[in-house]
Amino acid sequence: MKIAYEKHPVSKERKVELRGQGFKIIDARFDPDRKDGVAEQEPQSREEIAKLPKPAVVKWLKARGVEKPEGSVAELRDQLAELMFPNA
Repeated sequence: MKIAYEKHPVSKERKVELRGQGFKIIDARFDPDRKDGVAEQEPQSREEIAKLPKPAVVKWLKARGVEKPEGSVAELRDQLAELMFPNA
């Protein structure tokens, strides 16, 4: 059986497409080929940021120009959320 690692939730249309091609759908966070457990896709909301592991938060802070992200995971998540979604 072929496996498709997809970020959840997966739309109904995408499920039909993948299953039609013979894939079993598994959440992308379980992908063994994922690098360092860091999310590759940029977070789309404050809620997604709140679920990110520390390495992913540090990665996105550096991508946003923060040279040395330091602090607790909660502090780093708050900092990233303010940078990415200042009006939310």
